[in-house]
Amino acid sequence: MSGVLSRALTQGNSLIRQLLAVRTPTCQEVAGFKVKSRLKLRCRCCYFIRVDGRLHVECNENPRHKAREVFDVKKLW
Repeated sequence: MSGVLSRALTQGNSLIRQLLAVRTPTCQEVAGFKVKSRLKLRCRCCYFIRVDGRLHVECNENPRHKAREVFDVKKLW
């Protein structure tokens, strides 16, 4: 009887440890656009796109490569 009881307690302890363990978040945080005066393609998956008259760099493989041109006030006039 004591063997069954001790086995149940150890299984219960491991279950409690799993429930109380610190979990890493499942969502991936993505960096926003970097604002740069000179854009370049950083990998083979990067590509240029023009949005609202501004040049953007998008990347499907590595979202950290996203960048956009500086807002130029002179182009407004």
